[in-house]
Amino acid sequence: MDYGMLLFSELRLIAVAKNTAPLTEENLVKAMTVNEELRAIGYTLSAGDVVTLAQSADADTLTERVRKYAGDVKAKPMYPDFPSQVMDLDEAVFRFHQLLHYFSTYGIEDLTGVPVTRGWLPGMQDTEKTESDDTLLEAKVLGLIDISEQYLCPAERILGKTERMTDKECRIIAVCAKELSPETLAGIRVTFKQNMLMLFHAVFAAEALTSAQKLTCLHALCQHTGDVWKCMDFSLTRANYHFRTSQKRLLVKLLESYSAGDFRENLILSGKKRERTLLMLKFIDFNSYSRSKAHADAVAALRNGTLRSWESKVKEMVAQGSPEVLDAYAQRPGMMLRHMTYLLRNGYAPLAVCDKLEDHADALSPQTLAGLVSFFSRPETDSLPPERFEEARNLRLITRYLLQRRLAANETALRGKKVYLNMPDFDLAHSELRIGDKSEEGGYIRSGLAYRIPDNVRCIRFFVYWNDEKRVDVDLHAAAFTADGRAITVGWNAAFKGGELVFSGDITHSDAAEYIDLDLEGGKKLLRTVSLNINLYAGYETFGEIDECFVGIMAVSKTGAAVKLYDPKNCFFTHNLTGKSHQMNYGYIDVQNRLLVFDGKPKIDGDFYSACPRNGGFSLREYLDLLMQAQHAELVGSAAEADVVLVMGKPSAEHELSLIDSNFFLEG
Repeated sequence: MDYGMLLFSELRLIAVAKNTAPLTEENLVKAMTVNEELRAIGYTLSAGDVVTLAQSADADTLTERVRKYAGDVKAKPMYPDFPSQVMDLDEAVFRFHQLLHYFSTYGIEDLTGVPVTRGWLPGMQDTEKTESDDTLLEAKVLGLIDISEQYLCPAERILGKTERMTDKECRIIAVCAKELSPETLAGIRVTFKQNMLMLFHAVFAAEALTSAQKLTCLHALCQHTGDVWKCMDFSLTRANYHFRTSQKRLLVKLLESYSAGDFRENLILSGKKRERTLLMLKFIDFNSYSRSKAHADAVAALRNGTLRSWESKVKEMVAQGSPEVLDAYAQRPGMMLRHMTYLLRNGYAPLAVCDKLEDHADALSPQTLAGLVSFFSRPETDSLPPERFEEARNLRLITRYLLQRRLAANETALRGKKVYLNMPDFDLAHSELRIGDKSEEGGYIRSGLAYRIPDNVRCIRFFVYWNDEKRVDVDLHAAAFTADGRAITVGWNAAFKGGELVFSGDITHSDAAEYIDLDLEGGKKLLRTVSLNINLYAGYETFGEIDECFVGIMAVSKTGAAVKLYDPKNCFFTHNLTGKSHQMNYGYIDVQNRLLVFDGKPKIDGDFYSACPRNGGFSLREYLDLLMQAQHAELVGSAAEADVVLVMGKPSAEHELSLIDSNFFLEG
């Protein structure tokens, strides 16, 4: 994926050269025409960005760029007139076709030892598909940014979030780190420590900077020596455990640019990290280049075992039942939050723990708190033994209260305002705010958000297209549950039709496509949920190694021989798979409530049902209610009454705010 495609898929942004042309009626009409072309692909621009496009030299190329970024299914399924051809097919014929296809690939390879590029496919009628389906989904709003901001703007947005980057966000930052100056990188506020690693390494490895320049930038980037140790570890592995002499001197100078107290405090955060720290000290030859006796003494204490970690000290206090331990923990409220269960199980009162954390609520991570509320709200806690049930209840109450207090400290555009939630495409009560549990495949739409399937959608289509220079076998699978708990499976290792599901056939070579269709009306009479899984059977170890693997879920209202099998404007979401997994729970359908959820999490081998709703117990609707209370905002019933209109995706008007772009107001 190139950088432009990454911006499109992860941030729904397109970089254009702004204000290079005068705003004329002709240019404005041209931009409006382009916007109509974009709608045919499933995207649109805000009114302001239509004007921006009218003044841009990129108006002529934008449609083709978006069409490329939106992706395509470039091959036909085993039965080109799917789904009707498969529905009319006798099972014996279908199985015979599959056996011939498998023999033409795996069988020939086993017999001859010669790799097969392409296998046999049945000669079936292939009607020319020119008919487009109805427009079933609302167009997705795209944002335009100036080409001069195409690196800084995404870097600030991604690194400003207090959560781990996805794999594709890491790819964006890797490009930005090469294009932005080290001084600019050092000036970006990085709120999640793990996300600092790539920026640190970009400056550390920059050939054009002097050691003095690097030292200034790296000191500005790292708040304390704890950050330096994490970043140094990252750079050490990328240097294959070999630093040059100049790099060793730089790292020792950087460590000693912080106070000896800070250095000592972060030298041993826990016993587990002691050995790793000693290894890094060895690889930078600390003793040879150190110029500070106080820092050298701290390293000597670490080596001879007399330097104790903060964690070991507080745990000793807990073991002794010390009443002062809560004050000691309050010095590190984040650690206290993570050790709540430990403290409660050692006899410390829930109210005392809550009161102490409340005093430091503004130092706590909203993401951590929201994740804990969800974890402690899971339905399975109802079946815990009495003592554990009471513990979970206390932890749920504490974390929920602290989350509201923490959100109250955030400065947002919602404070004291009248707010209207304009999200008709999503069911907030069935949506989860997943924290630290996002798909490695990223995407603008978060894992856990529940789409409402429009009433005019007749079926849901799960599809994949893949291609590579070698033979690769990618497989689709659907696992359904009936209302009485009976399982129905359709796909590469199961039936080819059943339970209102139909499979297009298992192709085992590259440049191929597979589909699974679910008839929603028929399914509602029989099914409760359907899990949609994708598997890499052969060719590579992970999806990310395939040259192209494009997967998605689409709405369909018309089927027939002449109807196009793939229509980008009706895709709920799509992904170019680039991650390190080989099996994935891509999404699930709540058939009874007509809801569709993107999951995108690696699947346990052989488990085809784990993509069903997680029911975390803390919905997005509950979170937003908590946020509104914390911000003293009033929810109103219409956009006309509101000061602020909240939308899920990109805003299309000035008074709108995006939940996704605002990272659900967890920052601030």
